[in-house]
Amino acid sequence: MKRIIGSIIMAVWGGRKLAALVAVLVFLMLWLSGTFVKKIEGKDLLDKPSPPPALKTSAVELKQYPLTLKQVGTVQTRVQVEVAGRIMAQVLEVPVQEGQAVAGQDGQTTVLARLDGRDIEAKLRQAQTQTMAAEEALTAAKAQLGAAQAQQQAAEAQLGQTETDLKRIESLFAAEAATGQQRDHAVSQRDIAQANLLAARQQVVAAQSDIARFSAQREQAVAAVNEAQVMLSFTTITAPMNGRLVRKMIDPGDMVTPGQHLFVIETTTEPELHAVVAESLTTHLSSGQKLAVKIDALNTSLEGIVREILPQADPRSRTMMVKVSLPVQQGLITGQFGTLEVPTGNYSALTVPSRAVRQVGQLHLVDVVDSEDRPHRRFVTLGPPHGEVVEVLSGLVKNESVVIP
Repeated sequence: MKRIIGSIIMAVWGGRKLAALVAVLVFLMLWLSGTFVKKIEGKDLLDKPSPPPALKTSAVELKQYPLTLKQVGTVQTRVQVEVAGRIMAQVLEVPVQEGQAVAGQDGQTTVLARLDGRDIEAKLRQAQTQTMAAEEALTAAKAQLGAAQAQQQAAEAQLGQTETDLKRIESLFAAEAATGQQRDHAVSQRDIAQANLLAARQQVVAAQSDIARFSAQREQAVAAVNEAQVMLSFTTITAPMNGRLVRKMIDPGDMVTPGQHLFVIETTTEPELHAVVAESLTTHLSSGQKLAVKIDALNTSLEGIVREILPQADPRSRTMMVKVSLPVQQGLITGQFGTLEVPTGNYSALTVPSRAVRQVGQLHLVDVVDSEDRPHRRFVTLGPPHGEVVEVLSGLVKNESVVIP
């Protein structure tokens, strides 16, 4: 190559300019075409690309689902108790808050409120004093009765003796063995004994009357004590059952009256959905039937059991009340909105696995496989989900195959 370049230079300098220029152009063309580059022969250095992996697909299936109509309802509790006041008194303390769990079992009762009971305590002390006085008087009357009964027995014995002496004197007097003075003395002694017996009997009757009177006073005083104790117990208002306090209608300083509603307590173990159902749908319902209930606040569906269908329709709305028992669920509280799904038959729907659907913004896409196993993107309109599959309202036909990622 150096020799060629040298010869070209010599030709130029020798005056053969045109031949030298041609020679330069030819050299450049040969060099650019790779004439002076060593060729590499042999197998191709690049490997052939591997075939794409087989696609995992699922067929579009036509399935049967129950046709349901949704009826709105409200979560309630089966047992709800309104706690009312029993006495007129001022509220001293309300140690509970709305939403708090309360207990109504013996030994673990929750105190809802405490009322001022000073007037009742004074009445209780007065009744207890009267009870003690009546008991003391009754004890004394019983002692007097014992003494009067003893005097009566002695008077009876004395009367018997004087009557015996009188009979003996009269026998002697008839036989002229006793004087009239002795007879008169015996009669006088008999009369005195009769008077003593009568007096003793009167004392017994008087003592018995005192006992009855003091016994009545004692019973009245004991009744007053019991009444005061019961009234005093009403100053501490406790929960009547286990549950949750949902309403508190008093505060410290308020004056409560008998019959005034103070608290509302509901059980947490028996929730229900009270649904207003069109009367035409009640023919599809029966007691003990299992229905799906959706609670929007919890974003969950529960299985309910129809407990009661009220046998009375509202003439204005043509609806009936249906009570559905619900399972205990965390976060399920009274007043929440729910929908009851009433089955009225069956319907057919196309379904695909939920994993086959992709969401792009507001659109839903699937990859449909053609006869040559090539995927094509297609827009679809979805219906409600059913477990691992979802209904397809439009965009697919039965037996088409979609790609599952």
